[in-house]
Amino acid sequence: MNKKLYFGIAVLIIIVIAVGGFIYWQWSEVPQPKEEIAQDEKQLEQSDKPPVAGPGFKMVRHGDHWHEVPIDAPDVWQEETPEPTEPKVQWTAPEGTVTKPDFPKVDPKADPVKVAYKRLEYIKNNPYAWGGVHSPRATELIAQLMPPPVLIDHADGDRVYALIEELIAQGDPRAAEVLITNICEGSVAGREMFDGLVAIGPPAVQFILPYLHEDNLWAGTAAKILARIAVKYRDDLGGIVEHIIIPNITTIAADEHFERFSSGSVIDAQAALAQLQ
Repeated sequence: MNKKLYFGIAVLIIIVIAVGGFIYWQWSEVPQPKEEIAQDEKQLEQSDKPPVAGPGFKMVRHGDHWHEVPIDAPDVWQEETPEPTEPKVQWTAPEGTVTKPDFPKVDPKADPVKVAYKRLEYIKNNPYAWGGVHSPRATELIAQLMPPPVLIDHADGDRVYALIEELIAQGDPRAAEVLITNICEGSVAGREMFDGLVAIGPPAVQFILPYLHEDNLWAGTAAKILARIAVKYRDDLGGIVEHIIIPNITTIAADEHFERFSSGSVIDAQAALAQLQ
């Protein structure tokens, strides 16, 4: 073959490739049939529909996933902070309960430690003396949160925390036991729960104290919460601070070799003591 023949074959091959590419490009740009477009849109629309929620629950979308939360719970994933749930019963206490602290007179010669425990007993028996709401909704929430729920996955944690936030918003001092128990024995904890205990004040003390005697990761946190309450309500707590709270926190802070408590708990207890000075 001569050079002209080789050149002609090469040109022919180039032309065939170019034509093939052009045909492929035209075919790939062919509009999708309307029936297929409608089917795709239907599938997309269906993907946005929430799964069916169980009785008493609703589905809330977070990113690409749906989560089941109580029907009355706030949407914890919305961008703006939800307004606190208003208590169903505003600023009321059970009939006949004490609504202002009125401590019994004390014999000045009595044992100050015994006097402190009697004062603690008075607070225990009169939790509404420091305000708060006796909320029917709180009663329902307490039943769901005690004992602390067992969490299976992340969605369970979100659901439980939403219930706890709603309980805090009720303003019922009975929430104190629920909060500290879920912190120290459950699987959820957060700043709102710590602040909720401080807001309840003296009625929360009786429930927090037992966790100063246990070798658990939250003993130091319990000490810090107690210190905040003691600073805010020192006059109302009286000798409870000097004869009950401080001695118990001191026991944790003195465990320098971490034989009973973790290093974090010891450090937190030392910080709590400094706050009480």
